[in-house]
This record gives sequence, structure tokens and C-alpha cells, in this order.
Amino acid sequence: MAMLLLGVVAQAQERETVYVTFTSKVSGEKEGVIKSYPKEKEYDLSQPMAFRVKSRQNNYSLTFFHINYDLEKLAQIREVKWNDTMEIIYRPTSFLNEVTVIDLDTMLPFANEAAAKAWGDTMVDKKVYFIDKNDTVDGTLRLIQVKYRKVYKIF
Repeated sequence: MAMLLLGVVAQAQERETVYVTFTSKVSGEKEGVIKSYPKEKEYDLSQPMAFRVKSRQNNYSLTFFHINYDLEKLAQIREVKWNDTMEIIYRPTSFLNEVTVIDLDTMLPFANEAAAKAWGDTMVDKKVYFIDKNDTVDGTLRLIQVKYRKVYKIF
């Protein structure tokens, strides 16, 4: 199992890292990023999170998940992938001055469903961190690693 974990970590480190900021909206909003907490499964190490980037006006909804799997249990079900272990890290707000940031508050809404999906597709093979501006506390950011899913399944 240790060799499996080392291989997964090495693959994750090779990925381009992208930082995406936004101000989350409450459930029921028609435009923006809505954060929710799906039911925990037996192979999750921590509470999963879902982020829906949506526009009812422009007819699209993209879903990003933060799911940190128990790799030993997951390996019994399927092959473990580089993005099956996800992290939440904390940085000072000054961190945003050191990296390139995509600000969904200024990008949204995308012009149409095709543009939204094209952007989502560019995130598939990257190491993506979502930063909800509502989660900033005492000058500290919470960076939540996520992955884009058109249709989410564990398999």
C-alpha cells in the first residue's frame, strides 16, 4: 500500500496547479457557485463537498467535488487514481498575490453551456483548488482541492 500511495502522490505533484476563487451562494440561487455536503460513504476519509457552478439563465451546471478517499478501501473496489486523495490546506490571504488566480466572481456567468463545459474540461487533468471567499477567516484562506465531474461515479 505504501508504494501505491507514493505513486499516487508523485502523479499528483506532476499536475499543473490552478487556483479558483469565488464567493459561494446559498442553495436555491440561480447564478453562481453553490456549495453543498453530500452524504459520506464508507470509503470517504472526510466529509465530501460539492460545488455547482451554475447559471439558470445560460442553461448550464458544472459540478466539482472534494472527496478524500480511504485508498485502502478504494483499492478493493477499483484502481486508485492520482486525484483520489485530496487535501484542504490553509494559507495567508497574501498567498493570492503569489499565484495566478481565476476569479469566478468576475467570469460568471459563462456566455453559454458550451463555453462553461469547455472551461470545465480544461480543469480535468489539473490539480485544482477552490477558494471560497466566504471561508476566509482572520486573514487565512482555505484551499479545497477539487476535481471536475460531468457525471460523478466512484467507478
